[in-house]
Amino acid sequence: MDPIAAELHRDSLVIDGVCPLMQDPSHWDSWIAGGVDVAIPTVANEHGPADTMQNLSAWFRWIRSNGDRLAHIVTIEDIIKAKEVGRLGVIFHFQDTAPLGGNVDHLEAYNRLGVKMIQLCYNRRNQVGDGCLEPADSGLSQFGRNVIGEMNRLGIIVDLSHTGYRTTMEAIDLSVQPPVFSHSNVYTLCNSRRNIKDDQIKAVAAIGGLVGVAAFPAFLRQGRDTSVIDLVDHVDYLVEMIGPDHVALGLDYYDGGSPSVYEEMVRTGMWTEDEYPPCPHQFPTGLEDPSKFPAITVELLRRGYPEDSVRKILGLNWMRVFQTVWRSI
Repeated sequence: MDPIAAELHRDSLVIDGVCPLMQDPSHWDSWIAGGVDVAIPTVANEHGPADTMQNLSAWFRWIRSNGDRLAHIVTIEDIIKAKEVGRLGVIFHFQDTAPLGGNVDHLEAYNRLGVKMIQLCYNRRNQVGDGCLEPADSGLSQFGRNVIGEMNRLGIIVDLSHTGYRTTMEAIDLSVQPPVFSHSNVYTLCNSRRNIKDDQIKAVAAIGGLVGVAAFPAFLRQGRDTSVIDLVDHVDYLVEMIGPDHVALGLDYYDGGSPSVYEEMVRTGMWTEDEYPPCPHQFPTGLEDPSKFPAITVELLRRGYPEDSVRKILGLNWMRVFQTVWRSI
């Protein structure tokens, strides 16, 4: 690795905005090896409240028993300290509002337990609104409007990835705090319904939010063979459209899936064959796992990005949103 890129990567605050694979502790060291300072695991998705509490309890146990490697992040100061002492910071994230069990009041309890970002939908319709794979593309429900209002009050980041077009646009109009697309790519470059259109991109940036670019291959370009170049192509498009202050990373590493899991996801409508090709899902060449994170820094510098822009994309843009939303209460 080029020494200049290595030094910049090491010195930067590096944040991976979406990390489902962290539910398997055997992969934590991969993020550490990749120089990541803060990782945001998917603690729950379509889990009900009881199962969600079990998942949170497991995370508290893991952090407590791995205090030499992990640090639970609930404040900006926690991020700064974790970076200083060389621990991997962990921020809790839900990839659905199913853990609320239809009760807005659960948001305050989850917030007190350190859940700092919640995705509104996961592809399908739920009580909040439509996911991005729903053909009707209905907007926010009244319950969804109440959820966003309470998330704003509590300082929980509104995540719009996997969420339907109309629901995202209504959420952006409604939210008084910057929302994010934590792991969504550019529809113009890859016309998957999981990706987002130019007006969504401009709208979220206009109120201070960001778009986190994902490494899931089917959202980078058509066909199975992808590389770090394809991922940075999406970064380029976004930076040209909304500037370097609103682009980040949410690589979305997961275990690649199995045929049985894939069949169940398609059967239940959580995935469709158009958006999610059959397993196994191979992550891009050069970004096969989180330990390869520095390849993004190398490619950004190769394309002529100034160091301050690289630092923003690697993590400072996430940090800005955290500072804005978490300190809003």
